[in-house]
Amino acid sequence: MQDLSYDFDVLAERADDFGALWAVRTLYRLVSSGAALPGAWTGTIEEARQHVASFASRAGFSERESLASILLYSAELTWADSLDRMRSAPQPAPAPEQLPHPPPISWHLDNLSVS
Repeated sequence: MQDLSYDFDVLAERADDFGALWAVRTLYRLVSSGAALPGAWTGTIEEARQHVASFASRAGFSERESLASILLYSAELTWADSLDRMRSAPQPAPAPEQLPHPPPISWHLDNLSVS
């Protein structure tokens, strides 16, 4: 019995990792193609079940359902976390040619003489 519990724990870790990887790969694919990013994870439980079948085909039905839920939850969490990080990341500095030109030195000298 303990051996089966250990096996499920290993599969649960794999499902958690797989879900995170699924979300990151989807995000990368959308960003690199220039597509709009949905605000919420769009993966389905059916897709999660298909992913689980790729690494846990010997597990029983209820275990596979639990693994699919873990996988989907991990993907949803990773998606939301990734979007939050992207939105809160500092914006890159503008290129030097896009910066406004500073006033000429004569402007500074004129302002000093007035004060």
